[in-house]
Amino acid sequence: MKKKDNLHAFLTIGIFVLLGILLFNSFFVFSVGRSLNVKIDEAKELARPAELGLIQIESSCSDCFDIDSITKTLKESSDIKIIKEKLLPENSKNAIKIIDQYGIEKLPAIVLTGEIEKASIQNFKQVDDVLVFNGITPPYKDAATKKVMGKVSSIIISDNNCDVCTDLGLVLQNLKQSGIFVDKEEEFDFSGAKAKALIGKLDIEKLPALLLSDDIEAYPDIAQSMDQAGLKKQDYYIIESQAPYVEAESGKIRGTVDLILLDDSSCSECYDVEIHKSILARLGLAIGEEKTIDTSSEQGKQLISQYNLESVPTIILTGDLEVYENLNNVWLQVGTVDDDGAYVFREITAMGQSIVYKDVDTGEIKGTTSATPTE
Repeated sequence: MKKKDNLHAFLTIGIFVLLGILLFNSFFVFSVGRSLNVKIDEAKELARPAELGLIQIESSCSDCFDIDSITKTLKESSDIKIIKEKLLPENSKNAIKIIDQYGIEKLPAIVLTGEIEKASIQNFKQVDDVLVFNGITPPYKDAATKKVMGKVSSIIISDNNCDVCTDLGLVLQNLKQSGIFVDKEEEFDFSGAKAKALIGKLDIEKLPALLLSDDIEAYPDIAQSMDQAGLKKQDYYIIESQAPYVEAESGKIRGTVDLILLDDSSCSECYDVEIHKSILARLGLAIGEEKTIDTSSEQGKQLISQYNLESVPTIILTGDLEVYENLNNVWLQVGTVDDDGAYVFREITAMGQSIVYKDVDTGEIKGTTSATPTE
């Protein structure tokens, strides 16, 4: 009888344990299922595109920033869904209210409403309960003054008789390619009345000159660089030519240089004296007359004696050299300025430690003959 009671008790306990396990498993499965459902719902919510309203404040400026392209991109995005859209003229009451409420400074503009916390869109900043597009580039309209900003006017004052002068039209083209909107372009020869008036008014010394209206200040990075270079004069930013240039007061062309390449035909191992031409070009020199003279000729011997040359090949520069600032900053490290004003290249080893050249006094070939001259 006792054994039956024990067995009965054991079975009873076992049944309760089994029921407990089943209840635990059911609760666990339910909890896991509920947690999984929550995560699935969260994933669905994250994947759901943000539902937004779009307000586009238009501008009457036809040349201004193309805001329609931004609206088109937003509508095509899979991350957001535009559920309603408004187009507001800039002078409408609703537009003025939105401009004031959210501190909008540039027109045209886009304002996004709705599930903005769910949206992450480049070039939009949150202002209170909306997102405002802040990627407007010039030209645009100032929302407060209604003035169009960033439409730059340019004037080039040139001398049509100066073939060696810098073409500042290329500079203007580069500025346009960098994103500056040039609305009006003019060019005057320096001999004309309009050019003379501008030269006198703005104290322009070197021609050609490129004048840019102060509308360029709508492009802060470029304007800052020009400010730092001291190019601002009255209502213009003025880029004056570096040498060679025309002296505005006299009409004289400054910076014309003659080059003598003194070579030694008996030294086949010596460096190629023509290398100097590319170096001089990088320094901006305008070479007028160019001569190649051999050291064995009477003229070559005369130059060696006249300038007391110790090494060849070399170069001699003559002419209007004082106007080349970059050249003068480095020349005394590699050469001399002689009494007659000639710039004589003397430090041949400055072109490279293994450069090959001839010692004039001894006729000795110096340097490593297998070396390649460096520029």
